[in-house]
Amino acid sequence: MSANDDNYNSNDTECVKCSFSPFCMSYREKTRWNLFNSVVKQRHYLQKQNVFDLANHTFRSLWVIRRGALKTYQVGADGDEIIRGFYFSGEILGFEAIYTNLHLYSAASLSETVICEIPYDNFLDLLRANPDLQKHSLYLISKQLNMGSYLFSIKAEQRLAAFLMDLSNRLYPLGMQFELLIPMTRRDIGNYLRLTAETISRLLSQFKDDKIITIDHKKIQLLQPEKLKFISEH
Repeated sequence: MSANDDNYNSNDTECVKCSFSPFCMSYREKTRWNLFNSVVKQRHYLQKQNVFDLANHTFRSLWVIRRGALKTYQVGADGDEIIRGFYFSGEILGFEAIYTNLHLYSAASLSETVICEIPYDNFLDLLRANPDLQKHSLYLISKQLNMGSYLFSIKAEQRLAAFLMDLSNRLYPLGMQFELLIPMTRRDIGNYLRLTAETISRLLSQFKDDKIITIDHKKIQLLQPEKLKFISEH
C-alpha cells in the first residue's frame, strides 16, 4: 500500500498541480529544491478504496496529498462509518492531531492517491526557515477550519449548494472552475452532509431541472454558480 519514490522525473506533472509545488520545485532549473522534498520521509501509494489506518495512532507526521483524494472517517458505536471530511491535492492531513497528539480519524482513498509523509519536527524546521511556507501553511489551516461550516445550515439544499461551491474552490484553488469531477459517491456526500443518499440525488435532480447544474455521471457543471451561492446563503 505504500512505497518510497526516489524517481521524480516521471511525476513532475502531478507535483505541479499540488499547492506545495513552489516549495518543492525550481521551475527555472526544472529540478527539485531540497527545501521540501528533503524532509519527505515516505510516499504512500494508495489504490482506490485503500484504507490509510491512522485512528488512535500517535501523532508524528503530517501528510500532504500529492495527487488524488481521500475521505476521513470514524466508526461509530453501531459500527457505521461517519465521514468527517474530504481532502484533495495540495491539502494536508493530520493538523487536527497536533492538539490531541493522537489521530482521531482514519482515511480511505477515493481514487488513486499519492501522499507525502513529512515528520512534524521536520515540518516545523521548514516553517522556521521559510516565511512563505509559514503563510501558506496558516492559509491551509484556516481553510480547513472553515471546511464543513455549512453542515450547520438548516436546509438540506443549503448544505448541498455550499458543498458544491466549496468543492469548486478547493479542487481548483488557482481560480474557480465550473466543471467538477466528483470523486465521492452520493452516499459519501450524504453521509458527510448528514443527509440520505436519496436526498442528495433528489436535490441534484432539482438543481438540474432548475438549470443550475448539469450532471454527467461523476461530472457536475455549475451553470449558475451565483444562484448556487445564493441558495447556500439563504
